[in-house]
Amino acid sequence: MLVLLVLSLTACDGDPPASDPDAGTCEPDRAAFASQALPRLERYCGSCHGASPQYGAPMSLLDADALLAVRPDGTRLADRVVARLMDGTMPPVGMPRLPDAEADALARWASCGAADVPQGTGLRASAPVFLSPDEAPPGLATIDLAANEHPVGPEVRDEYRCFTFEPALDGDRFVRRFEMIYDETRVLHHLVLLRDSEHNAPLGEFDCYDGSGMPAGSEYLYAWAPGTGAFQFPEGGLRVSPGDRFLVQIHYNNGAAIPDVRDSSGVRLYLDAPTGTEYGMVAIGPLDFEIPARESRTVSSRCTFASETRVLAGMPHMHQIGTTFDQEIARPEARNPEPLIHLDGWEFETQLFYSLPVTLRAGDALLTSCTFDNTTSEDVSSGQDTSDEMCFDFMYVTPPPASRYCDEGDAEMPSDVRYVPSACLPEGTTTDVALVRGGWVEAATPPALSAGTVPDARWELEGISYYVSTVTTPIGRIDVERTYVLGRGQVITSAGRLVMDVDSHAFVQSVEGPTFGGPNDIGFAGAFDASATPTTIVLDCPGAGDVDVEWGIDGDLLTLGFVSESVPGAQLWPRYTFRRAP
Repeated sequence: MLVLLVLSLTACDGDPPASDPDAGTCEPDRAAFASQALPRLERYCGSCHGASPQYGAPMSLLDADALLAVRPDGTRLADRVVARLMDGTMPPVGMPRLPDAEADALARWASCGAADVPQGTGLRASAPVFLSPDEAPPGLATIDLAANEHPVGPEVRDEYRCFTFEPALDGDRFVRRFEMIYDETRVLHHLVLLRDSEHNAPLGEFDCYDGSGMPAGSEYLYAWAPGTGAFQFPEGGLRVSPGDRFLVQIHYNNGAAIPDVRDSSGVRLYLDAPTGTEYGMVAIGPLDFEIPARESRTVSSRCTFASETRVLAGMPHMHQIGTTFDQEIARPEARNPEPLIHLDGWEFETQLFYSLPVTLRAGDALLTSCTFDNTTSEDVSSGQDTSDEMCFDFMYVTPPPASRYCDEGDAEMPSDVRYVPSACLPEGTTTDVALVRGGWVEAATPPALSAGTVPDARWELEGISYYVSTVTTPIGRIDVERTYVLGRGQVITSAGRLVMDVDSHAFVQSVEGPTFGGPNDIGFAGAFDASATPTTIVLDCPGAGDVDVEWGIDGDLLTLGFVSESVPGAQLWPRYTFRRAP
């Protein structure tokens, strides 16, 4: 990153480019400098071009006299700022652009209103990137977590390779700094370091293209992509202990078909004594959501802090179909939330830590929302795989959080479900169906169901039970007394065909505090073989396909069940019981 900064800044030392609007011919309003220009220069440029320039920057941009002084070549520093904003060379490659309105405001001040910065493409961020010193503090012990000459053949275009480690530690240590180990940069696309808190990933090396590179319950610790650098805590650090397991996920791309490439890239941990400020990682955002095919949707959640917490930095995270990320602070005494960070033009490969120095008091809440644009023909759910989606801000906070996740849902505890019939329900069918409240039950397996004769009838939802193999999950221990599910719906059986139409909403409360869950709408129809259970329903609505169901009949009661894995680390069996309508 520092090399990129130096190259971009030293490129300013020549004549101003032809794109400079009226370079040096106007006198910006000095009185407006403090209100219009200085806050933006401090926020978006000050990490490098501060009062004391850092990271290879040759000058400060925070002094009006220096900005407006005419140099021997007839240009001014203010003109160069405009030029770099106009041609998109600052911020440098690998760093997010300024929001369009902010870039425009800065350029228009420096050019006396003449400059109109072209609307940007790609990632734009409202917060500055978190930057660390070029060199690590002296005298720290190090541990290297790196590949060992992993072969990257000329045919490799998208390989996700994972390497797990359990470093030998004789006691607790603080990680003061995470730093990239560079080897074959010709084939490196990006790298992610996680702590496998539950030891769910095997030791050694394995292919993780299928999403296994983010085991359930794991914590993001560090991410690298071209243009980013090290992450260093100002003092203190992140606690690591004997027995901790770490996973390095590397995305390789040998687009140039270079032969005989072997890579040993990885991450270096700089360790210090466990003294000073202790930081921890918390993932804040909605845990359970779905983006329907060919739809755009925004998902949200709330995280309320029980005690004072100080944020250092955060890394917003989505996958392939994310477009925007927003996070706000809701304080009890304030009428409106205050913005914390906004990202637009999301790029999956540009995942950065942003400087978010804010103190959250007891009762304050973070409101997190992500917008997704699903242009595919398949529904996309939240999950670990790259083909799934996520909406988190992985935040370094102090003191360390009690739970690795925080999600209270996007509304108060639901008390009803709006029933919206699907297209599969026959026209003219009543939609006046009762609200049903069900619960969660811990069980190794759900009760057995018995097949029998299923008459042609309409069946109204009477009960819902979610059987779960364990209430202990990486997200927390499910409090079955306070966890519930609401639903409205019905089933129609006729001439060997079954229509199921149920709208439900699950609210899951953990013992530790975080909540998750959300809506689960089911609407399908197809051929139903009632000779045995379980069976496969061959769908004709809403499209071709099939769905496996467990079913049972007991007099006027018909039960339909499914197998799901939507609770991390646990098997889930939703069961819906319907009573034959008069």
